[in-house]
Amino acid sequence: MIPQVRPPQESKILIVDDEASNRDIMTQFLQMEGFQLFTAVDGEQAMEMVESVQPDLVLLDIIMPRLDGYEVCRLIKSNEETAFLPVIMITALKGTEEKIKGVEVGADDFLTKPFNYLELVTRVKSLLRVKHLSDQLKDSNRILEKTVASRTAQLRKALEELRELDRLKSEFIANVSHELRTPLLHVKGYVALMADGILGPLNEDQTEGLTTTRAAVERLERLIEDIVDFGGADIGKIHLGPINLRDSIQVATSMLERTIANSPCDLVIEYPEKTVLVQGEMRSLARVFRHLLDNAVKFSPNGGNVIIRVKANTDKGVAHVEVIDHGIGIPADKLERIFDKFYQVDGSATRRFGGTGIGLALAYRLLEGHNAKIHVYSEPHKGTRFWFDLPLVQVR
Repeated sequence: MIPQVRPPQESKILIVDDEASNRDIMTQFLQMEGFQLFTAVDGEQAMEMVESVQPDLVLLDIIMPRLDGYEVCRLIKSNEETAFLPVIMITALKGTEEKIKGVEVGADDFLTKPFNYLELVTRVKSLLRVKHLSDQLKDSNRILEKTVASRTAQLRKALEELRELDRLKSEFIANVSHELRTPLLHVKGYVALMADGILGPLNEDQTEGLTTTRAAVERLERLIEDIVDFGGADIGKIHLGPINLRDSIQVATSMLERTIANSPCDLVIEYPEKTVLVQGEMRSLARVFRHLLDNAVKFSPNGGNVIIRVKANTDKGVAHVEVIDHGIGIPADKLERIFDKFYQVDGSATRRFGGTGIGLALAYRLLEGHNAKIHVYSEPHKGTRFWFDLPLVQVR
């Protein structure tokens, strides 16, 4: 769509010519179109009026005393505020040399004397369209810049608020974890004393009840640790160093000893005969194995082998780790989200398997702290395989 020229009464034209007859002719022609007209008799006066009047277009004679048209045009075009002000240079010379010089100083168009009414008005209106479009563009840019600045300020404020909320969240989790852990330690201690018969003999029903209670307390303790670790800053403070990968696996299996013993699954650990040292943190990797094992056992209700497999690939300088189950598997359309925090494949209130949905998310984040990426492959009703690589330090 061709931009509409601003109404004539709003368009200001500056006529610069040292000859009164030329000014009168151009004034007469342009008054018929209703433009606002201003005149200057030389280059110096023209520059003053460019600043005071702020015209939309300048009709500029070349040959003038004190400051000629070339210099006036150069000054207009070199000023950032007036660089897009259209300038039509007027010359009585018919050669091309003057036009070339005019182009060099930034002239937008030329008129050769004598000119007629139609030629003058057509060129003026054409350049006014360009000028007014440029003005609209600058106005739009100013509005856009203000909008961007405002949105940036809003985003900055929102980010500061999120950081403050994150700080408050960390403080809240730290306080809640302390309030939860303290009574839980008392419960755990007394349940252990009773279960071991230290506080007196127990009959068979009491022993069975305390065994169940003991397992529930241990699970609750692990859940509190998971929530604290996931919500706190501990993941960002992983200190890597050479560790024996077998130690992390043993810690994980001991944490899940009762869970594995009470499940229909058989745990198989395939580990090289030699000691495999990797760059990692023992406690963090133990938690990774614990969550992957817990997940494998939980989703293998019909039993089968749950396998932890470690292979040292000295050529690539990595220890390749796999955790495999032969359970219910994960639908293909759910795989991309299983590492999202609090996500569960079956999130309904009547779901078959319990859990908070942070186990795999925590394992993912802990491995990120080791500069490692966890991968998954699964087939419904056939099982799931998780794997990741850790930097290999030594095999001995």
